[in-house]
Amino acid sequence: MNIEKYNYNRHFSADAMFEFSLFTPYDFLQIENVLYSAREEEMLARKLFKINTSYAPYAKEVGYDFYTREGSAAILASGASAKDVPFVSEHGGRVTNLVFDIASGIRYTRKERDAIMAKRSLGKGPAIDLDTLRVSTARRFILETENKCAFVGSKGTSGNQTYAITGLFDSSFYDSTGNIGKREQVAAGVTSSQRTWALKYATEILTDLLTGLKYVEKDGLFKARVLVLPPAQYALLKQPYSTLNPMTLLDWLNTQGMYFEEILPSRLMRHDYNGDGTNDYFMIIDNDPEVIQMVLTYDITMLNPVYDLIMDMEQAVMEGFGGILFRHPTAAYIGYGI
Repeated sequence: MNIEKYNYNRHFSADAMFEFSLFTPYDFLQIENVLYSAREEEMLARKLFKINTSYAPYAKEVGYDFYTREGSAAILASGASAKDVPFVSEHGGRVTNLVFDIASGIRYTRKERDAIMAKRSLGKGPAIDLDTLRVSTARRFILETENKCAFVGSKGTSGNQTYAITGLFDSSFYDSTGNIGKREQVAAGVTSSQRTWALKYATEILTDLLTGLKYVEKDGLFKARVLVLPPAQYALLKQPYSTLNPMTLLDWLNTQGMYFEEILPSRLMRHDYNGDGTNDYFMIIDNDPEVIQMVLTYDITMLNPVYDLIMDMEQAVMEGFGGILFRHPTAAYIGYGI
């Protein structure tokens, strides 16, 4: 908040101004008078993806070129002619994403600012500055929207225009054969008697994970670097391998087995967050920047505050979101029905 644009000295002394800007003895006396917010998980997209900020802030479209080599080489016997020499070529194309602004806003009326200052001067105000809290809230909403767009995607309208953002879970990246990324049902048994991880033995859970790892690494081109799964299924990895072996599944994965570089629990893999509506996911992916990136043409930015005639203040908080660039879908495996 730009204090210079509003003359608080008309209402408060210099001491009150000092108290407004720093913690005061009254804040510590009122230690229980604090604000609590619900605990929230960290943003998975920023953990998992390399952020690409190389595009111009004003870019309206981002993307990458791809090509496939064609042709061959031949062994020529003595006396071969020019027509026996094979020629090479390539074909390709370009994948593009439109860039969208993800925005939230802060509004603070003059009366609200006066009331906060008055409470603080009396030692009755919160120890958390509400200005800071609203900025944090706006930032949080932007990150949550970014997270949803990066994984689930988003379709909707803004003004007179429609938009479609493709996320990592989009069906265009996967099929059941694995010609692109692979997504398949891993619940044991027929539909009427499916056995999820809660009912499976440790060896069966490991078999599911090994199936995904083998798919990602089948050609030796990619590495199964990260395993992401819902918190409840992550907790199942902490159970003993068997009654005869106290080693947990998590210990086995880290010391004896598949050696994922990271194992991340996230509620985004649950059916009520992943866009499926029915099935929980686990995902194994090579998150190398050559495989997948998330594009931000500019990171979260607070624009200049705008004041009206009576000094109510509004301020926009925005980022430029260019979506994910998923160059190699075959580096990802999703098992559902866990």
